[in-house]
Amino acid sequence: MWEAKLEPNLGRDQRLRERSAVAAGPVAAQRDVGVEVGAHCYQLQRRDQRLRESYNAGISACEKGQQWQRALSLLSEMLGSKLEPSYNAGISACEKGQQWQRALSLLSEMLGSKLEPTILSYSAGISACGKGQQWQRALSLLSEMREGKLEPDGISYSAGINACRNGKEWQRALSLVVEVFEVKVQPDYRFHEAAIVGCEKDGAWQHALWLFGTLLQARTEPTVAARSATLRAVVEGRRRAAGSRPC
Repeated sequence: MWEAKLEPNLGRDQRLRERSAVAAGPVAAQRDVGVEVGAHCYQLQRRDQRLRESYNAGISACEKGQQWQRALSLLSEMLGSKLEPSYNAGISACEKGQQWQRALSLLSEMLGSKLEPTILSYSAGISACGKGQQWQRALSLLSEMREGKLEPDGISYSAGINACRNGKEWQRALSLVVEVFEVKVQPDYRFHEAAIVGCEKDGAWQHALWLFGTLLQARTEPTVAARSATLRAVVEGRRRAAGSRPC
């Protein structure tokens, strides 16, 4: 008896399962396609990431080898491949190659592409301008950083001071030195070296000696250039003081 009653139920359950399978067919197919598309997109992202890392390494190698033309060629290839370009590395390569116009062009291109320049971007641009005897442009970039709410760091100020020094604008270099301590930027050895040399050239031996003292207080090993500039500044300052005394 119970077997007879069970058979219709089993048949009905079987039919329901078959109908469910047919109805779920398109959904399952869509789910499978979604998984495949997702996996493909992931593979493309990984590929692009590896490509970008390879390009970055190549541009950095060109920068260190002062091959700015090759660096810009690789950067152009990245743009052609729809990869996010490594503008910072390109700007640094131009800075090393003393190509300040091209460095500024890349910085402008970076802004035009709606990518946010970093402190490194501006610092490399400022340094490039300094090497090209373009101290006005270097100071303009420092101003742009502040306007863009990017606080210049010790490297940025060092590049600005060097730019003023190369342009023999000693007073402007000293103004940047004062500004660093006013805004309480943490300076590094490059800043101290650039600042001390600037003080020496301007005859501000007391400032040079004070800066050298801040290096020692920070337990930072002074560079040979910083030591030599401090010594020259003090010797020259004492010579001038002795010459100005009444006989």
